[in-house]
Amino acid sequence: MQTRSLPWTSALLILLTGCASVHQQPHARPAIGSTYIAREAGFTAEQQKLADELCFKGMPQKTSDQLGPTEFVFRQGYVLEFSSLDKIPYWVCEHVAPPQLVGNAERSNQFKVDPDLKGPHSAPADYKSSGYDQGHQAPAGNQSQNQQLQDETFYLSNIAPQLPNLNRDAWKSLETLTRTWVKQYSEAYEITGPIFYDPKEDSPQTADGTVKFWTIGKDAVAVPTHFYKIIIVKDGSTWKSIAFVMPNTTTYKSPYHLEKYIQSVQWIEQHTGLNFMPNLTAQQHLDLESHASAMWQ
Repeated sequence: MQTRSLPWTSALLILLTGCASVHQQPHARPAIGSTYIAREAGFTAEQQKLADELCFKGMPQKTSDQLGPTEFVFRQGYVLEFSSLDKIPYWVCEHVAPPQLVGNAERSNQFKVDPDLKGPHSAPADYKSSGYDQGHQAPAGNQSQNQQLQDETFYLSNIAPQLPNLNRDAWKSLETLTRTWVKQYSEAYEITGPIFYDPKEDSPQTADGTVKFWTIGKDAVAVPTHFYKIIIVKDGSTWKSIAFVMPNTTTYKSPYHLEKYIQSVQWIEQHTGLNFMPNLTAQQHLDLESHASAMWQ
């Protein structure tokens, strides 16, 4: 076994994540810019129908050339855009209604390579002994009525590396809360995905134009520094949204005080290189994206 000393930046990252592993590799990437790139055309009528049903006000659109090549996956339970570079989804859209949350579908825990992906992708072996969970983006718990739809949430196109303390505890509590809102408002649209973010990049005094992160496995699956979830519901005749950004760390303790992680959709757009709900009107954009919502009671 070989050993090597890490630069202080990598050592700090290990301390922050609490998960040093021989299966991880440090990397750096350019910080997200803001150059617009138009979406590629060519979806079938069936694919577009699924996107219209599951993605509120349109599929998210890339606004940064740093995101690299992607593939789209269209299923009855979710639609997503998968990164051939990072081997994780950049976004996953769902439309969740109360009947989906009640049923006898059994959780398989059988994570599988997605047969619909043609390019570079992840495999179960990438996560083995990595210290990271296979974290659902579209939750299995949102598909309790239909066994096939629940099983499809275990395709690795819908998965990203999450530390156990996030995945099994704090993130799980957020998913449970969203299902409470589904029942309260009769439906909810959800958009979920990763963020590669370093607070130092927000200040000219500390920014160096890069974000450091780990990869795991022989397929170099990127480990996000944070995860976001956006929820949109209709309250009476008015659409409203709330968004959360949670660090991929081991520092969570119950009670999780999810209100501490509320963020504006616009902030998430700036730090992911994505434009969410691109078909919003100017007024809807102000109402749903420009400010952080208060926690819904």
